Amino acid sequence: MEEYKILGIKVHCLPDHLAKEMLMNFLTSDSQHQVATVNPEFIVTAQEDKKFRDILNDTSLATIDGTGVIWGLQMLGHKISLNQRLTGVRLTEIILQLAQQKDLKVMFCLRADGLTSPDKFFMIIKEKYPQLNFQVSDIDNTIFKAQGFQPEILLMGLGSPQQEFWIDENLPKMPSVKIAIGVGGTFDFLSGKIKRAPKFLRSFGMEWSWRLIRRPNRIFRTSKAVVLFPYLIIKDRYNKPKD
Repeated sequence: MEEYKILGIKVHCLPDHLAKEMLMNFLTSDSQHQVATVNPEFIVTAQEDKKFRDILNDTSLATIDGTGVIWGLQMLGHKISLNQRLTGVRLTEIILQLAQQKDLKVMFCLRADGLTSPDKFFMIIKEKYPQLNFQVSDIDNTIFKAQGFQPEILLMGLGSPQQEFWIDENLPKMPSVKIAIGVGGTFDFLSGKIKRAPKFLRSFGMEWSWRLIRRPNRIFRTSKAVVLFPYLIIKDRYNKPKD
C-alpha cells in the first residue's frame, strides 16, 4: 500500500486484494477503524475545515474515490494511474462480499428523507445479498439499533462531511463495530436511484459530467471538484520552492 499527501490530506493507493486483506485485519483487531473514501470535494472542504482535515488524516484507511485525486497526484509528480483508485461503490462491494463469506453483521445507515428510503433499501440488499446478516437504520436510531444488533461493520450514506463527523463522534458508542465507512451516494447507486456513468466515461474519469447532467442541482459541489480543486493543485505545484 502506498500513502500520499495531497494538499495536506493523506490518501492510500492499494489494489483490491490488499484492500480485502487490510479490511480482514481490521475486523480481527481489538481496535475500531474509520475508513474514508476521499474525492476532490473532501480535499477542498478539508482546506477550510480543520476538524474534517484532522478526521481524514486520522483514519485507518483513506481510499482514492475520484479521478480528480489521481490527476492531482500526477500533477504533483507522483506516478499513479487511474486504475489505482478504489471507489466507494467498489469498496462497499468488497466489504459486503467479505461479510457474506465470513458471516459478519452489517449495519447500513441512511437518511430517512434521502433518495433511497431505508425500507426500500432493505429489500434491495436482501435480494442482492441473500446470505448477508444485516439491518438498515436511519440516522436517528442507528446507535440504539447497533447496540442491540452488535454489527462488526457500519456503512453510512449521509454525505460528506456529515458522515465522517458522525462516525468520529459516535463510533465509541458502538463497541462491536470494527469498521465504519462513510460511502456517500453509494446506496443510491446500489438501489438504482442514481445510474452510474457509462463505462467509457468512467474510463476517462468523466463521471462528474454524467452526474452533473443528471443532477444539475449539484453544480456547486461539482464546481469544487472541477474548478476549485484543480486551481488549488496548480497553485500548490507552482508555489513550491524549487530545489
